[in-house]
Amino acid sequence: MARTYGAEAVILKTANFGEADRLITFLSKYKGKFTAIAKGVRKIASRRGPNLALLNHVKAYFAKGKNLDVVTEVETLHTFKNAKEDLKKVSSGFHIAEVTNEFLADGQGGRAVFDLLLLHLQLLDREKNLENVSKILRTFEVKFLDLVGFKPQLRRCVSCNRIIDAENNFLSPQLGGVIDKSCASSSLFAEPISINAIKALRFLQEEDWPKIDKISIRGLLSQEIARQTRYYIEYILEKELKSVKFLEKVAQY
Repeated sequence: MARTYGAEAVILKTANFGEADRLITFLSKYKGKFTAIAKGVRKIASRRGPNLALLNHVKAYFAKGKNLDVVTEVETLHTFKNAKEDLKKVSSGFHIAEVTNEFLADGQGGRAVFDLLLLHLQLLDREKNLENVSKILRTFEVKFLDLVGFKPQLRRCVSCNRIIDAENNFLSPQLGGVIDKSCASSSLFAEPISINAIKALRFLQEEDWPKIDKISIRGLLSQEIARQTRYYIEYILEKELKSVKFLEKVAQY
């Protein structure tokens, strides 16, 4: 068995380890999510340190270790410089990375998730209209939930299977989608959701980015969708996301 290997990956998380090392969590195109140790990268003289920054798209090489594989070389393919220079964009990138990291166990992910992550980091990087950043985030969240097996049902009531009427209903992460208002009592964890939010989420779920890019989701509708996807995701994870609080502070700022 080969003792070294290479992987194209996006860096999801970093954590200091020991006096000069760092643990790096990668999402690889073919290997899925995994963590390796980068030795000595926190030293001032380290040449690999800047290449192993959070969100970087890299080509890295590893040596197999007893407990953790060791990063031996790394080449930066894309730093997403434009996104990192804007507070709203970079906080959104952190959110995408955190959602991905929290949902996936080691070895999970694969090419579809990698491609989705990379696409939305690229969209953030080149987006010039900051009002569209939230739409990029919501699109990622909805499509990511589909890929990891938590796709919300948005066309039929998940309780009675009736087609959802064109009126305000409820969203239940407990049951996995939208509930007709007459069935709302069947779930203790159901939040009201407007028909416009349901329609917008359906569009994000079913269409590709070129079509999504042409529509406008702003103001109160954008805020409602953000609130609903946060509720859905945090219920599944059974924890609050740190990046959400950061996004809220950035919005206030």
